[in-house]
Amino acid sequence: MKSDPAFDPSRNKRNYLTAKARFNARDIAACVAHYAPEHRIIAPSGSPAPPPIKIFFEQTIAAWPDIEIIVTHAVAEEDRVMGRCVARATHSVAVMGIEPTHKTIETTFWDLHRFDSQGLIVETWNLMDGLSIMRQIGAPPSR
Repeated sequence: MKSDPAFDPSRNKRNYLTAKARFNARDIAACVAHYAPEHRIIAPSGSPAPPPIKIFFEQTIAAWPDIEIIVTHAVAEEDRVMGRCVARATHSVAVMGIEPTHKTIETTFWDLHRFDSQGLIVETWNLMDGLSIMRQIGAPPSR
């Protein structure tokens, strides 16, 4: 199984880091080029289906125009790369129905990506601290 070309952890980690850098540079086309056409974001069961990755990135930038993603850790093994990142952005547009506070928001997230034999990302799982974002923008807690 180790002869599978998807098992190139160094290449996959490099592609992961490059995709994040391209996102930060707002070169969405170059970022999305690291994702396979059949890429899908794996959502928890019962959640709405996530949009295609390009639309996800565009929506993220629309909501957080100055967002920056800092990769603090990245670990690669076989056909997967796991990253721990910090996202930092200014709350400059209405988010979750909350008018802009112009505060700098910071949250941590984890993402796990599975790569194909071409070094493209085919599946993504994300875990973001949404409660932290809600607290920082002053969103009322739901009951």
